[in-house]
Amino acid sequence: MSVIEIEKTQPGSAAELREQVREQLGQLDRGLRVVAEDVMGVASPIDLLALDSRGGAVALVIARNRDEEAALLTRSLAHRAWLATRVRDWAKLAPELGAAEDKPVRAILLAPEFGEETRAAARALGAGIVELVRYVPLRVGGRAGLLLEPLDETAAPDRDCRDDRASTAPPESSDPLPAFRSNLSESDLARERPARIVGGE
Repeated sequence: MSVIEIEKTQPGSAAELREQVREQLGQLDRGLRVVAEDVMGVASPIDLLALDSRGGAVALVIARNRDEEAALLTRSLAHRAWLATRVRDWAKLAPELGAAEDKPVRAILLAPEFGEETRAAARALGAGIVELVRYVPLRVGGRAGLLLEPLDETAAPDRDCRDDRASTAPPESSDPLPAFRSNLSESDLARERPARIVGGE
């Protein structure tokens, strides 16, 4: 029997967060693949630019602090509009990317927490426009990573996400955190001492 310690930590640098989100994209949508990083949009960078399984463009924008999430909602809408005018050019100039100009552009906003006003605004936009994802920085067995928790009310209705409640199959990738996602509660993460999970190895 092996014991794995899980400890809640503080968010890393912007570059570290981008890398951790990239590693954990399978928690959100198995079809997402990153095609560019830190791309300048209208007046600020898009942290990660991805394509989904249908070729739709997805802008992932990451807030490092709780008080940034409302501003990033506006920024993500600007990024979405900026991308919508460029996908056709990418489809012609770089067909190997697989970008589909007839698919809607969406944005995924990741933050440590979301206020009620931001949640209400995202719901008002409609499903699949801007998805809100809460992240929790963790250290699992000495390795840093993120626990990603999509807010259901803003989720894309047809996204190819893995459902931990419906399946107990092991993850297909080498992601460090998904296997523990459904075993953690908010009280576990709030402990002063690291949570301990006993594995079966």
